[in-house]
Amino acid sequence: MDYDPAHAMSRGGSMRRSISRSVSRASRNLEDIFSPSSRRTKSVNEDEEALKWAAIEKLPTYSRLRTSLMPALGEDDIYGNQILNKEVDVTKLDGEERAKFIDMVFKVAEQDNERILTKLRNRIDRVGITLPTVEVRYDHLTVKADCYTGDRSLPSLTNTVRNMGESLLGLVGIHLAKKAQLTILKDVSGIVKPSRMTLLLGPPSSGKTTLLLALAGKLDKSLDISGEVTYNGYRLNEFVPIKTSAYISQNDLHVGIMTVKETLDFSARCQGVGTRYDLLNELARREKDAGIFPEADVDLFMKASAAQGVKSSLITDYTLKVSPFQH
Repeated sequence: MDYDPAHAMSRGGSMRRSISRSVSRASRNLEDIFSPSSRRTKSVNEDEEALKWAAIEKLPTYSRLRTSLMPALGEDDIYGNQILNKEVDVTKLDGEERAKFIDMVFKVAEQDNERILTKLRNRIDRVGITLPTVEVRYDHLTVKADCYTGDRSLPSLTNTVRNMGESLLGLVGIHLAKKAQLTILKDVSGIVKPSRMTLLLGPPSSGKTTLLLALAGKLDKSLDISGEVTYNGYRLNEFVPIKTSAYISQNDLHVGIMTVKETLDFSARCQGVGTRYDLLNELARREKDAGIFPEADVDLFMKASAAQGVKSSLITDYTLKVSPFQH
């Protein structure tokens, strides 16, 4: 019997095509078996989550601002389906839940931090809330100080007593010691624009701290101050500056027996939540009226950050995660 190479190649090619078609049909059959179930499960999960959001929207305002949805961390579906979110009270999150949530949301600190902040801003903009901005202007600002010269400038006990006595005499118009006038700032003008980070640079003793204290309205009353500082056109004597701005000194006093986390928690409790709770209240009201359901991670982050009276804040875990000394 003669061997025909062309015929053998033809039979081999037909066999390969037949096997390929069989594998393709088997693959489609498997996809038909499992894909509809996966799609149905995903649809059911979305419906259940929508029902949970609807139930949260029906809660009283106080409870609604404390309740959010969080993924069931540590739990998995044997079919690899989407993990359902569970309803939680943000004021009762324990340390493990807060840490797992932060690790889930901020896997890569630099990239995910920008992503979550963008989501926060988009959520606020979506309902038409305009965040207040402040423009600070300082025009022809001059700061002068009367200071002692020579031996009288030394911080000795004798000089302290003499200064106290001369201060009492100065109240009745009697001035004994001669003082020199030192100009710290001279005819300084500028604008601090809102929504920007402004860097102030200068050599030592150039008046950087004095300028910042002047903008915050915390200069010593004994200084000779001229010029004008305004916030959105209002002078410092027309409102309470400390409710709008704060000067943070580079010198901090810490309790030696407290950890970094305990120190940040203590600082957060002293500062309070500020206007975050009021913003969240207005945001939730507008979303409810518009029928908008927020993203679970953004909603949980905002509500936990605005929670009042908690011993340990989510903001502390967030700060530790994105801070440079954590890496």
